[in-house]
Amino acid sequence: MTKANSYGELVIGLAFALGGVGIYVHAAGLRSMPGMAVGSGLFPKITGALMVLFGLMLAWSAARALRRETGSRSDIGGTGIALSGYSIAVFVGLIVLTAILPTTGFLLGGVVFTALVCRLGGAGWIGSALFGLGMTFALYAVFVHGLGVQLPRGLLGT
Repeated sequence: MTKANSYGELVIGLAFALGGVGIYVHAAGLRSMPGMAVGSGLFPKITGALMVLFGLMLAWSAARALRRETGSRSDIGGTGIALSGYSIAVFVGLIVLTAILPTTGFLLGGVVFTALVCRLGGAGWIGSALFGLGMTFALYAVFVHGLGVQLPRGLLGT
């Protein structure tokens, strides 16, 4: 890893952790909806806490890499994982998925998004499709049947 990438990962890690703190603080103020098996702030709190954890892990790893730098290595390198084509494609895909989820629904949107992310990551079409189907239906079962959380129905109406 180059020194420039280490600085970038340090900044991204700290920003991610700070964003997680913001999400957690905001989620702590959400009130529970009557009749729900879990409070409406539970999943945002979990997300915020995990963002803090993973952001700090990334920042710690980058800080260790910066301390190990001897100065003999070149600071010229690739863009790193933060700006790779795959990372940008997944980020844009999440934005598109968020926009179309009310129309397509969780099942259809989840299967297509997950399969495309796997395919972009290098998996074959059949493996990507099977993974997309399996993970989407597993998450659907956990949220809808296990936790009683409604997910967007969309085109399939389920």
